[in-house]
Amino acid sequence: MRILHTSDWHIGRSLFDYPLLEEQRFFFQQLYQIIEERQVDAVVVAGDIYDRSAPSAEAVSLLNEVLDHLIHHCKVTVLAIAGNHDSPRRIAYGNTLFQHFHLYMEGLCQKEIKKVTLQDQYGPIHFFLLPYFISQEVRALFGNKAIDTSTKAFEALMEENRWNMDSSQRNVLVAHGFFMKTKCPQAFSLSQSEVAVGASDLTDISSAADFDYIALGHLHGPQRAGGETCRYSGSPLKYSVSEVQQEKVVLLVDIGEKGNVEVLPIPLRPLRDLQVLTGTMEQLLAGDTDDFVYANITDTSAVLHAMSQLRARYPHILGLSFAAQASAPAQELDIPLEKLPLDETFQRFYSHITKEDIPPARQQIVEELCNELEKNRI
Repeated sequence: MRILHTSDWHIGRSLFDYPLLEEQRFFFQQLYQIIEERQVDAVVVAGDIYDRSAPSAEAVSLLNEVLDHLIHHCKVTVLAIAGNHDSPRRIAYGNTLFQHFHLYMEGLCQKEIKKVTLQDQYGPIHFFLLPYFISQEVRALFGNKAIDTSTKAFEALMEENRWNMDSSQRNVLVAHGFFMKTKCPQAFSLSQSEVAVGASDLTDISSAADFDYIALGHLHGPQRAGGETCRYSGSPLKYSVSEVQQEKVVLLVDIGEKGNVEVLPIPLRPLRDLQVLTGTMEQLLAGDTDDFVYANITDTSAVLHAMSQLRARYPHILGLSFAAQASAPAQELDIPLEKLPLDETFQRFYSHITKEDIPPARQQIVEELCNELEKNRI
């Protein structure tokens, strides 16, 4: 069976002030093409279908269009779960009806994990759909006060569902959260787009070792979570400046006979890429692109109307910063700032921003201004 593992669609998201519905629609056109060319049997969406728990009308309309195309035109089975950005009950709405059309939308975390069985030439493949959960939610489900971490919650869910899982057959887990194998820790690629991925949410996935493939969502960079068959597909678009270096993909997962799983990342091309450009205003104004752009300006002198100048060259500019200020090291003060003379406070500020000593001519101007302020102080 050939599965296309995706996640973190975040339908309805904006990048700074730019709505991304057009970019997301461009991604879905690629998705349809990949499904057709690669003869995909099932599409997995591992959470964060929407960007908000109360999505806009436009976002709902786009998802409706996508699901209709996947089911009726691509003729694939769709297995999707709610992520931390989704409303569980909205995702769960109509799921008992939709499953008759090979659309499985699981929104609510329950003691008995939703199991969907598909067939191929080698027999059954069982998909276990586990939406995003928090430890308090699982503790209430089991009435067990000892479940006080995400790992304990996950272990309780796995143990509760052992009876429904035949390890001699092929099993796939679809889940959303911050998972890793703590016995073989690894570096993760995190971005500003992920919410609540701190250590309190870190979940040891070792108790799911019997699954043939684990399709994860939540982290926006495609990466492994402890093994070749335990993966994050990542988001289809760059949803923050911190993701500028990430190559966005979907994962083509071939599940053959028991124990035979192959994973192939398929790169995606964006309608508009995201770039971080660094240089002087003169250098930046010499270029132009329709991509999303964040500018780091290296000029040490004042730049007037920088954003309006850059927008004339970069119509999708997101924002700007001054690189000298961003890279300047923090200066430790040996005495409290409020006790320093005003002119010395400015000198330290100038050195912090420019990483240079203030020139004598400017120092004289500062001293004159500070003296004038002292005279007029009430």
